[in-house]
Amino acid sequence: MVEKIDQITSLITNKVLDEVMVGRFYKFIMPNVVLVGEGATIKLGQEVQKLGTKHALIVTDPGIIKLGLHNTTVNSLIKAGIKVEIFDQVKPDPDTEIVERGIQFAKEKGIDIIVGLGGGSPLDVAKAIAFMLTNPGTIHDYEGIDIIHNHRLPLVAIATTSGTGSEVTANAVITDPKLNKKMIISSSALVPDIAVVDPRLTRGIPPKVTAATGIDVLVHAIEAFLSKNSITISSALAHRSIKMVAENLPLAVGNGEDMDARHRMAIASLMAGMAFSNVGLGACHATAHQLGTTYKIPHGVANGIMLPAVMTFNALVCRDRLREIAAAMGERVEGLTDREASLKAIAAVKNLIGEVGLPTSIREIGGKESDFPQMAKFALEDPTLLTNPRQASLEDLIEIYRLAY
Repeated sequence: MVEKIDQITSLITNKVLDEVMVGRFYKFIMPNVVLVGEGATIKLGQEVQKLGTKHALIVTDPGIIKLGLHNTTVNSLIKAGIKVEIFDQVKPDPDTEIVERGIQFAKEKGIDIIVGLGGGSPLDVAKAIAFMLTNPGTIHDYEGIDIIHNHRLPLVAIATTSGTGSEVTANAVITDPKLNKKMIISSSALVPDIAVVDPRLTRGIPPKVTAATGIDVLVHAIEAFLSKNSITISSALAHRSIKMVAENLPLAVGNGEDMDARHRMAIASLMAGMAFSNVGLGACHATAHQLGTTYKIPHGVANGIMLPAVMTFNALVCRDRLREIAAAMGERVEGLTDREASLKAIAAVKNLIGEVGLPTSIREIGGKESDFPQMAKFALEDPTLLTNPRQASLEDLIEIYRLAY
């Protein structure tokens, strides 16, 4: 099942005691329950029963309803004696207005548990609704890290794409339409109680969406692996995720019915999500958030455009880690210097992005150099920049955009 968990355990075992002995104590956060495998959604009702809730709100988007991907979830909950309501107004890059409508809907219906169903956008909105129902003020008050004080409503996250990893993370991204920027909300309170990873739900996802969400997984894994807060557990998860994406994303994009490849991508997304949720991301996400908001492109596409440029910027301080990334992606690094191996890692990433049909430059999406200073200003304020392995100034971020142009 979960891609040779014994191998991951063996990677961790030899180093964890060393970290503890030198005083590196840390907390690793993940959902209480993770249901994984084809048909896992069928078991959801049984797990929700244990939470003692009676009235669920499914937060999703119109596309999920149109495809009927919600039916198994609804039936499982009803079979378990749980009343179900549906809020299906989520759009890509959801803004604060959508969250506010969802909060009002939940209050009117007397909801006591939130179930997010979809890609990153529905899951992020579900998280926002769940914590705003128990916390005062507006969602703007909670932008940043660990600002949420009151525990949220019980929360379930069901992923229908292999991309964001939001089903296991402590993060939510909501757009502020007035400032035209993405607000990053990060708190352990946002980690769902139950996560569901059912590869069947990803069947039928178009190749371009599969490609974009798959590259999002790669970025999560690479940024977690390079994070200045990386720990043995996160590194093991991230390294394995990188390898699985390199091996399986082209297969999943080329043949959407290849359920083995989709299963492995779902696991890779889960692992990368657990990794970055605990150790943070980096300059790729900080710059990609602004790129996506400015040019209205999918998050995975924006991440793919920025990743090689950010890796190039970071290479000065983490060439040894880039060597490991190159090897994980199938590159031969024996006999190479760390600098040579790091260049192979960057080239391998750029080749994979191009292979699955995504743009590899800002120029390809119609971007303008005149937008770079403003985007860099917002990127500098992005919380994901805090764990980048190399400190970046405003001028550095502008140069990263130029490098990606």
